[in-house]
Amino acid sequence: MTEILRSDVLIIGGGPAGLAAAKAASDGTLRVTVLEKSLEIGYPIHTSGGSWTRELRALGVPEQYIHPIRTLQFISSGNEASFDYDFPEICVIDIRAVYQNWAEQASLQGAVIHTNTLAQELLYEEGKLCGVKAVRNGNPIIYKAKVLIDASGFSALVARQSGLSSPSQSYGKGAEYEIVTKSWSQDKTAILLGSAFTPVGYGWVFPYGKHRVRVGVGVLAPYSKADPMPLLEAFLAGSHPLAQKLQPYSILETHFGSVPNSGYIAKSYADNLLIAGDAAGQVLGLAGEGIRLAYDIGMMAGQTAAEAIAHGDTSEQQLARYETLWKKKFARSIDLNARLNGIVSSYTDAQWDRALDILKDVDPEIVLALMKGYFDLRLVKLILSRNPGLFAHNAMKIIRKAVTGS
Repeated sequence: MTEILRSDVLIIGGGPAGLAAAKAASDGTLRVTVLEKSLEIGYPIHTSGGSWTRELRALGVPEQYIHPIRTLQFISSGNEASFDYDFPEICVIDIRAVYQNWAEQASLQGAVIHTNTLAQELLYEEGKLCGVKAVRNGNPIIYKAKVLIDASGFSALVARQSGLSSPSQSYGKGAEYEIVTKSWSQDKTAILLGSAFTPVGYGWVFPYGKHRVRVGVGVLAPYSKADPMPLLEAFLAGSHPLAQKLQPYSILETHFGSVPNSGYIAKSYADNLLIAGDAAGQVLGLAGEGIRLAYDIGMMAGQTAAEAIAHGDTSEQQLARYETLWKKKFARSIDLNARLNGIVSSYTDAQWDRALDILKDVDPEIVLALMKGYFDLRLVKLILSRNPGLFAHNAMKIIRKAVTGS
């Protein structure tokens, strides 16, 4: 007979969104269960780990897992632009350690995490979602709950089976090596743009301490059908000066990942269901970043689920508050990121070279704000006060109009 486990909140996925939701929902009274399909939290790695120091500190990430970066370099086929920062605004995180730290926090709050557990099929009772059929350590098991939170990432397992999502038409796919090299400065990161690296997308060089460097290539589909791994291999084996700077090196790990870039899904809630993180398309697509958003929005999902259960009402009317919360903070930026990504996807090498010429004259604080992808009134005011000429360019016009209406 198949085992049945019951929870108040069942979370599919043990990434940032799922772990944040678990922590937020675990108030000491609710039974919260997280299902993670991998053998361990935080591995295999699907992200480069590039992020922002202040934001991660605000999320409580321990300092020892944050590697500081003080120089940001953009390299195109025929140009370069470099920015130095006294305070290391940019950072690269130890992904496995950070995710496991979040898992520990959620567990100490009362959540229970099951690894090597693959959710396969949704369960319904009287037409209402009530759980999933899963396989744990090779054995079938049924998990039932009052509220499910889909934080299953790019696969969006629950969202797709429930009809709230379909496979992303635009997405980034990346390949990355984690290497050991003595030849790369540990306080400098590089963003690689143009056909010397990838036909559509970008490459990166992200150091994160102890001579370790993550070097990767991302491709934006459907604008290109190229496989990022051969592109990465060709770059590292080629004569580009940057590739030569990485020599000699040894490969310690190989990472693959995909991130949606079609914008957020039309509806992120239903009866007994919330959808968070990559599963909901809650990604800043220009930089392909989702960790900060996923954690923040995951907290909103967990809090909303807990409040709904406390009120004895897990209907979509009650859970709709979750969408109101995350959209107020992030919807415009997510939408603008997706639109801008569509623009730069057609850039030629000459356009990237020209873009870096423009970027060289931009205030370093504006460069950071643009990289973070939070397109709001603060960014518009910053540009108006320091580099108003930026608004002469098409992409900046789009941002200004979306934020100010003019």
